Amino acid sequence: MREKLFRGKRTDNGEWICGDLLQDVESGICAIVSYVNLGGNIHDLSESCIFAVIPETVGQYTGLTDKNGVKIFEGDIVKGTAYSATMIGVIVWIDEISSFGVRYVNAPNPTAWVNSSILRCAAIGKTDEFAAEVIGNIYDNPELLNAAANGRR
Repeated sequence: MREKLFRGKRTDNGEWICGDLLQDVESGICAIVSYVNLGGNIHDLSESCIFAVIPETVGQYTGLTDKNGVKIFEGDIVKGTAYSATMIGVIVWIDEISSFGVRYVNAPNPTAWVNSSILRCAAIGKTDEFAAEVIGNIYDNPELLNAAANGRR
């Protein structure tokens, strides 16, 4: 079974929290339920804590890790080599293919949503320059996208 995990920035202190998503569609309020294991064993009791999160920052775990073993979430900024060039983009959900992909910043058509070879390399466990590397996220590091759009890396 694949891991279903969400991440969001807490409203009280701005820290990132991971866990299960609670969402009230009518009010738009979002919360993350995080579980803390009270012992050292998987069968030990765990305590859940609920944290209100900023709805715009909520992103789902893709099920992939980057070349350094970092979990890749929706909203992460990734870098890798694709099509003989260093590419930087944002992890997004693509409705048309019902999958996660990368919206490249430095692609010829920056509005195009492209499923990325750098994610495919991460999916098969590559750890070279062709695999995605998380370099930030769109909430904490938007300047990374601006630099990529202007040709700086």
